[in-house]
Amino acid sequence: MRLPPRLRNLPWLFALATAVGASLFGYRLFDDLARGVGGTWPARAIEEFTGSYSAVLLVPFISWMVRRFGICKPLAIAIPMQILGWALFSTAHTTLMALSRAVIFPLAHLGPYDYGNMVYRFPMESFNDAVVYGVIAGFVVFFERLERAKVTELAAADLQRKLAQANLENLRLQLQPHFLFNTLNAISAVMYEDVGKADAMIAKLSAFLRTILASSDAREISLHDELDIERTYVDIMTTRLESALSLETRVDDDAAGAAVPPMLLQPLIENAIQHGRPPGQGGLRVTIAASRSNGRVVLRVSDDGVGPPAELRAEGRGLQNVQSRLEQLYDGDCTFEVLAGARGGTDVRLGFPYRAVEATV
Repeated sequence: MRLPPRLRNLPWLFALATAVGASLFGYRLFDDLARGVGGTWPARAIEEFTGSYSAVLLVPFISWMVRRFGICKPLAIAIPMQILGWALFSTAHTTLMALSRAVIFPLAHLGPYDYGNMVYRFPMESFNDAVVYGVIAGFVVFFERLERAKVTELAAADLQRKLAQANLENLRLQLQPHFLFNTLNAISAVMYEDVGKADAMIAKLSAFLRTILASSDAREISLHDELDIERTYVDIMTTRLESALSLETRVDDDAAGAAVPPMLLQPLIENAIQHGRPPGQGGLRVTIAASRSNGRVVLRVSDDGVGPPAELRAEGRGLQNVQSRLEQLYDGDCTFEVLAGARGGTDVRLGFPYRAVEATV
């Protein structure tokens, strides 16, 4: 059975009290034996264990005094209140020892217990209790500060997580207007030349935006769904470019369910169209390949165009957006490379840990 939070330390306190009682019992017993006094072990056992167990019963009181009047309080308040706490603790501790021994000694056939003159017994026990009170109070302060440090650490980690999520959301929000403006500019470029083409692009853009809005609250979607989004995007651009653009996908079955940020690949395809198309009306084939190996997903977006300009490999808002989103989402455990293809064109390679999500219907 799981104990409530406030009672979880009781087994440890009981074990500690047992250990202290056993230690003091051994000390007192062997002190008697050294003085040639035998047969005192029952009385010594009762005295020492009632002393340690009754102190444990008062630990909650010490903890309350220290937390209420000690930690983070001015010394002018803390010191007098802790002196009062020590006095109250010692009085209660001595009283509990006297009462428990008065009951247990006769039950153990040791006769009535003689605790001496209580007028002197209370101040006598207060010296030992000052040490006990101080040790327990020290542990309370230590664990209180340890708990506060843990809470602060958790709060800092939660704040860092929220900042990372906010940054990731900001990157996503940057991407959507960037894409929308570019697409609207493309529609504007053809609407006076070919109204039918412009109308077809608007219809496809509408379908595309509905797809994007459906996943707007998702931090990640499956690669399968991401590819559907990119096919719609390529379809829009194909209408604009008069079928000079084609998209090919090669996705391993065990990688299709990989979790990816929505529209992760759109800036890569956009850059391929913008920088990779040959001059004139030359066509362009974009290939997306996905595989899974050693717990990681490897994505490649390549084209057969003219290859990336030198400045594109180091700069570019779209590419920086993709890289930043991966770094935020996977805490830096990702790879991102923009290379010239072995046979021409551009080859963009992404790598990150595999996480599975259910594909949307």
